[in-house]
Amino acid sequence: MSGFKTHLYGGMVAGAATSACFMLAYPSSFTSTQLTGIFLTGTIGGLLPDLDSDTSRPFSMLFTLLSMIVPVLFFKDISIIWLFIIPYIEAGFDYLTKLMLLSENFKLFPSNISPFPSFEELTPEFIITYFVVSYLFIRYVICEIVKRLTIHRGIMHSIPFAILSAEAGVLIFIPSGKKMAIAVGVSIFVGCLTHLLLDEMNSINLKYGFIPKFKKSAGTALKFRSKSAVGTTFLYLIVLILGARILELMKFLD
Repeated sequence: MSGFKTHLYGGMVAGAATSACFMLAYPSSFTSTQLTGIFLTGTIGGLLPDLDSDTSRPFSMLFTLLSMIVPVLFFKDISIIWLFIIPYIEAGFDYLTKLMLLSENFKLFPSNISPFPSFEELTPEFIITYFVVSYLFIRYVICEIVKRLTIHRGIMHSIPFAILSAEAGVLIFIPSGKKMAIAVGVSIFVGCLTHLLLDEMNSINLKYGFIPKFKKSAGTALKFRSKSAVGTTFLYLIVLILGARILELMKFLD
């Protein structure tokens, strides 16, 4: 199995190559910031398949990055979800107040929970609370769920997972325009594919310097399904759903 540095450098090469190709194919269509974004997403793509390795450096690093990036990228979506769950939180506080036999005049819990402020109204206390809670939730809740649901060299080491990762990149970058979204999707896919190819190359030893001898790990990275039929079916279903959503959104972009 290839090491962290090998996959990191492989992802960097994939990101740089994709960025250069789009820069040459569409001169003056991408800013320096966008080209850097394409490079970085390709680099991240080169590490993504190792999300199924609980103790790997990519696993720890990627979830740390996600805990910083997700709260910013999905601020609007999280604020909408917050609006939806506010009534349930307030009802829970009311129930706890009654359960603790507290007087209605004694406000141990807030009676009215505020929605998210707009960007212009952000305060230091909200920013600190929002990012700390987001970090803890992603790093210690989502991270633990992924650990329990995945096994190393499982479905995340596969072609459909590379496609899914690319689709997620396209959806995230759609606000930046069709070309940028597609470029990011391609960059992530190439990065993931580079990771899988490096793992497969590492599963081959040369006996006497020229006779290939396959390790037990051969074929466990560059594949189209995992041992779990349920997991494989579920992954393909998500790929189809996201693909349909991307095609729908692309109709409205230039």
